[in-house]
Amino acid sequence: MLSKKSKDLRIVRGEDSRRCLVQAAITAVAQYGLAATTLNVVAKIAGVSRTLIGFHFSSKEQLLDAALESALDTYDKSLRKYLAQINVDSQIQIEGHILHDMYFAAKHSELLSLWFANWGEVRATKKYRLSLLPIDNKYRNEIAENLNNLFKDSQLSMQRAIMVDNFIYGVWLECHLNPEDFDLEQYLLVAKNFNELVATKR
Repeated sequence: MLSKKSKDLRIVRGEDSRRCLVQAAITAVAQYGLAATTLNVVAKIAGVSRTLIGFHFSSKEQLLDAALESALDTYDKSLRKYLAQINVDSQIQIEGHILHDMYFAAKHSELLSLWFANWGEVRATKKYRLSLLPIDNKYRNEIAENLNNLFKDSQLSMQRAIMVDNFIYGVWLECHLNPEDFDLEQYLLVAKNFNELVATKR
């Protein structure tokens, strides 16, 4: 019978193995796209047997779902950590959200590839709409709430929040398409100027 220490070690190893497979799936999608990301490809990138993947995931779809969940978790933790370090003033929070997403794009190009792949593939997009789009909308609503603290106008605040969302998506797309030439410093300046427009009631 296994001791508690041995069981704990097996659990830790299992979690590490699962994380490794999820990261390999993210890398595979970034390098080859959704269609070409097979379980064999993921196993090769992870340096493990195909059988090990079956121990953790029953299908490619389940593995890709886990990859999306991991990407979203990475984004949320990164955003919360960034916002916790800045002033609680609403206008600063809005700017912080925009600036964070510039840094995030530059640091996590593989996650951008995963998101864009899911947004562009019909079957994956349907699943994304059902499971993750509500979470995307939560971030938009947070920005709208901060703007409403400034404007006291919910309709205008939501319009500006939509502008912020689309600005970020545009920057992420440019980073995704041309990561080697993505000039973070330039985009940080653009983001600051954009924030001034968004947070000014006109």
